[in-house]
Amino acid sequence: MDPQILVTERDSILEVTLNRPEKYNAISDGMLNLLCDAIDQFGSDSRLRVMLIRAVGKYFTAGVEISPDISPDVEGSTLDGRAWYRKKFHRVFDELEAIEKPIVVAHQGPCLGGGLEMSLSCDFRLAAKSARYGLPEIDIGALPGSGGVSRLTRIAGPHWARWLVMAGEQVSADEALNMGFVHAVYADAEFDQRVTTFCDKLARQPYEVMGLAKLSIELAADLDRAQARNVERIANSILFTGEEHKTLVRAFLERQAAKRKLKEQQ
Repeated sequence: MDPQILVTERDSILEVTLNRPEKYNAISDGMLNLLCDAIDQFGSDSRLRVMLIRAVGKYFTAGVEISPDISPDVEGSTLDGRAWYRKKFHRVFDELEAIEKPIVVAHQGPCLGGGLEMSLSCDFRLAAKSARYGLPEIDIGALPGSGGVSRLTRIAGPHWARWLVMAGEQVSADEALNMGFVHAVYADAEFDQRVTTFCDKLARQPYEVMGLAKLSIELAADLDRAQARNVERIANSILFTGEEHKTLVRAFLERQAAKRKLKEQQ
């Protein structure tokens, strides 16, 4: 039987592919464990610069599989339910959000429920025209409890969070772009190439800068303007003393000097 998640390396990019198309890539308990392993691999290997999460088939994912293995014990206490969320999903999605390297998710088709919650914990969300988005948990008398409320509200605002969470509406890729939780929408025919090009670009960005940029943006989102400026100053004071910055500045100055010399010779 084919693995439900495929993990491959392409240069410095770790590609994680949901591979359960016959079940619309519904996220099983086993898939969640494999995803956790891939996240650990990405976070601990300094050779890897970008993580790309994608899928095969018509759906990115229909969401979390509703089964005894991956559903909370409804007979237990509310305390048990909250502990279940922390153990099952929060630790995985929080780690995606915390790793100081860029994580890209590419939606080639519908992305629903827990799949959207996972995607909201990533840094970049890229969509094909055929993608669509929804949080259908309200249909079974529940809320999206692993970032579907908190992260969506933070990214798109309460206005659109109500639309998806309370009204249970599904939206197209273009609507998601307008709402602000998708970064770019590409034609289906060129989607894979555009995703590859974007990930390659991210992988070439300075390593230390990317980590501090991610931290700084997360901190600035929750601070007032004065304190956010302090975050910028602290981050750059660290970068300015590092060899990466010095090397890149030397290379820049050498290119500028070469251009001036060439201009003088003309």
